[in-house]
Amino acid sequence: MDTIKEAMYLGLGAISLTKKRAEEIIDDLVKRGEMSSVNRVAMVEQLVKEAELQREAIGGTVAHSVQKVLTDLGLPSQKDLKSVTARLERIENAIGLKRRTKRGNKS
Repeated sequence: MDTIKEAMYLGLGAISLTKKRAEEIIDDLVKRGEMSSVNRVAMVEQLVKEAELQREAIGGTVAHSVQKVLTDLGLPSQKDLKSVTARLERIENAIGLKRRTKRGNKS
């Protein structure tokens, strides 16, 4: 496992690691004698799996950070906008206001 992590740090990193690049990294370690070729396939799969886990972790962190910034700015979420739209439509229906569609725009 340490070899896998070292290979990731030496390679392009978790974001851009592809199966082809993982194979190249493992093949290089085999050539240098730092790894046995017996476990090559398993090590490539493990390296790709670890990279995917890192991508997911980074994606989650980015999504959380973006959501926090939007919240801090006081911007409404998609859920908030849908709720307001639904409420407006209920109010319009209650007062008998009909919405017309003209060229794709509601007015």
